[in-house]
Amino acid sequence: MRALGWLFFAFLLLYLILPMLAPVVYSFSRMWLDVLPEGFTLDWYARIARDPRYVEAGLLSLRIALMAVAINILVGVPTAYAAYTWAGRAGEGLRRLLQVLPLLVPPLVVGLGFLLAFNRPPLSLSGTLWIVVLGHAALGFPFFFRTVYAGLAGLEVGLLMEAARASGAGLWARLRYVLVPNLVPAVLSGSLVAFAISMGEFEITSMVAGFGTITLPLLLFQSLREDFRAASAVAAVLLYVTLLALLGLTFLRRR
Repeated sequence: MRALGWLFFAFLLLYLILPMLAPVVYSFSRMWLDVLPEGFTLDWYARIARDPRYVEAGLLSLRIALMAVAINILVGVPTAYAAYTWAGRAGEGLRRLLQVLPLLVPPLVVGLGFLLAFNRPPLSLSGTLWIVVLGHAALGFPFFFRTVYAGLAGLEVGLLMEAARASGAGLWARLRYVLVPNLVPAVLSGSLVAFAISMGEFEITSMVAGFGTITLPLLLFQSLREDFRAASAVAAVLLYVTLLALLGLTFLRRR
């Protein structure tokens, strides 16, 4: 039975990892006609590095991701602290709602909601960069919120804040010397997750972005018809970003 269990685990691992590794292997190969690829090359990475379309799309995706992370920090940290300190059934209901509800709504529904909500004055943001940023921030918010809330609960920041207040520390001193230093690891972890999600987001972006907002995932989709090799290199780059975020999370947790 143990051997059967290990065999099932290996099959499951292969089933999950193989689709992610295929673009990486393809991006380094000269051709792939049989079971195994042939040759090794960096030409496809050099091609996307020389093409201004991919460079501009990559920089735009990076800019949108950073702006979405900034919005999550400004909104998510106070929301997580309010949910943490709100006692009773109302507080518990708010915590469960913020943690679960956004994950249950498909990204296509979120994109359609943003398209309808920001399509008329005075919130005419349709087709602009800002609606893409807000959509990415909304998609990454539940992951950011869960991480920050777990940091609050694990460190018992509420007790530390109460002890600081009892010692005579004012509100600003409690926020500066107690809350912020203890929340930095959780905020950084949540920011890395939200950043990785934003860099690879396609569904919401394809619905709300204007013609002048071409992110790297959108350009990747267009490249599938033009240059499959370059598209594989772009997909590999997005996977590298996710792996770097995962390594950053691992490092923060060990620290």
